[in-house]
Amino acid sequence: MEKKYKQWRDLILDPFEIKFKKIKLNKIINYFPAGNDVLECECYIDNISSIVVLKIERSKMADFDTEEKNLKLLYKNNYINFIPKVYESGKVQNRKYLILEKIEGNRLSDIVEQKLSKFELQVYLKKYGKMLAKVHKIPIDGFNMAKQRIINDVPKIEDYPQIDKFIQPYITYLKDNKPVIEMNTFIHGDFHYANVLWKNKEIIGLLDFEYSGKGFKEQDIAWACVLRPNQQFMNNVGDIKAFLTGYLEDGKFDYEKLKWCLINAYCHFYLMNIDDTNYIKQIDLLLNSIKNDKIRIN
Repeated sequence: MEKKYKQWRDLILDPFEIKFKKIKLNKIINYFPAGNDVLECECYIDNISSIVVLKIERSKMADFDTEEKNLKLLYKNNYINFIPKVYESGKVQNRKYLILEKIEGNRLSDIVEQKLSKFELQVYLKKYGKMLAKVHKIPIDGFNMAKQRIINDVPKIEDYPQIDKFIQPYITYLKDNKPVIEMNTFIHGDFHYANVLWKNKEIIGLLDFEYSGKGFKEQDIAWACVLRPNQQFMNNVGDIKAFLTGYLEDGKFDYEKLKWCLINAYCHFYLMNIDDTNYIKQIDLLLNSIKNDKIRIN
């Protein structure tokens, strides 16, 4: 059963004050942890009781216009299954909202709490990687350039005054070895475990397409592989290699570019979480492994 979350912060605005065009909001069922306000709601669509996801802009990085446009284009062209339909969009108090189809499924972070064996976990990770390779095969015609984050470039002292002696050699490596960045692949842009839903050991839902569009393939792969704080997988070389093995079943990538993107991502995550001692130790080990090519698949 999908995990339920209690309300964990005040909403940016009261959903019951929105004058929806197509739905009648009945009640809020779930409050998903996210940068924006993302709610599972019971509502009526054409007098039929339905479960939907209501997204309301909160984050400064929100881009609901891109998500709506790209979801509709993906759906219209039948490029990929497992994406939510857009039921309605609008603006209230100068904030955009989206009403999306609710896809029932579990996140891998919840599944691993069932104490999977190493073999079982690697089966999931290979399927996870293979799905991203399928996403990267989507034709780029009609899509705009994907929105870029600060994390997509080398960490700068003006953004991270806490750059220290440990991370500085890695940043020097990034500056000295920056690859040619080719924005010639359709990318999801936020392909990590929280945006991938599973059922019966198969992927049945892909969420959050705000950062999708024409982008840098290896950056998208790295974003999926990077260990987040408190994450119970991708915390060792074997998990990363399982993901990449799955990817290579249906796609290909430039290893040196991926290596650069992974080191770059870990430098950012190190600097963003520098006070989390246990997490920093994990990053230290992973950075060393990546630098020494231990994730390379022969």
